[in-house]
Amino acid sequence: MKKETKATLEKLLLVFQKNANPYQAERMKAYMRNLFDFYGLQKDKRVELASPFLKQLVASSDENINDVVMFLWKQPHRECQYVAMEYIFKMHKEWNPETLELFEYMIAQKSWWDTIDFIASSLIGKLFQKYPQLIMPSIEKWDGENLFWFHRTTLIFQLKYAAKTDQHLLFVQCEKYLRSKEFFLQKAVGWSLRQYSKFNADAVRKFVDTHQLFTISLREAKKYL
Repeated sequence: MKKETKATLEKLLLVFQKNANPYQAERMKAYMRNLFDFYGLQKDKRVELASPFLKQLVASSDENINDVVMFLWKQPHRECQYVAMEYIFKMHKEWNPETLELFEYMIAQKSWWDTIDFIASSLIGKLFQKYPQLIMPSIEKWDGENLFWFHRTTLIFQLKYAAKTDQHLLFVQCEKYLRSKEFFLQKAVGWSLRQYSKFNADAVRKFVDTHQLFTISLREAKKYL
């Protein structure tokens, strides 16, 4: 990592620490089931504080992309992972097929819904639109992973595809996980069907009528039907 990049990141951490809110930090930590530490920065405040540093990082060489993300991802405070996601999204013009390895690292490490949902729909979903040849090999690989967050990713990476959603793939993935006892997969099945129902209600209605879904999946899927 370049010295200038490291200095920028260290200044960002100092600013976050200076503006930390211990009361909010405890509340945010409790909301996330005490899985992560927080500075206690609400989103608006975090974005405001991070903005000038993100501009500096984005303006620097793309050679630092992985270094920046890895540095932030290894920090104990959750706000740092949020900044990492915002940064890598801003760098989307520099993505290449190898960027998928970085996204897989982000899925596997410090996993929870607050990072996975953004990674899946805003990062991986966008990467797959740029490199569609990555989709099926990735789906096949992630279906075989033990970590259910990879399974959730296969269900929701198309959330922003709208009418361009691959209906066949969506329904195939839903069929794979619709009987899972994992809450986050039940939720993802319903969420993905609900989103697609905005563009093809008849197809989703037929799927729901011909498959046995858990209550939470069914409630989500039928929200707009």
